[in-house]
Amino acid sequence: MARYFFDVTNGGVVSDDEGIEFDNAQSASQEALRSLPDMAKDHLLMQVDKKVSVTMRDDHGIPVYRATLTIEGEWLAGRP
Repeated sequence: MARYFFDVTNGGVVSDDEGIEFDNAQSASQEALRSLPDMAKDHLLMQVDKKVSVTMRDDHGIPVYRATLTIEGEWLAGRP
């Protein structure tokens, strides 16, 4: 098992100092992707043109994967 760290960028960066152990990088990257909708639900739904990302680092501190969720909104018939 290897330990991976997940840093969150959402207007600022929150670094993960504890990390989580996974069997492999693929499993860890899936967790990064799964975490994005909950983060968006908690922080972004009241805003448009925003994004949140999770950067996954390995146990040497090297970034190895990034997952990003972007929320965009556009008025099509003029703003009410």
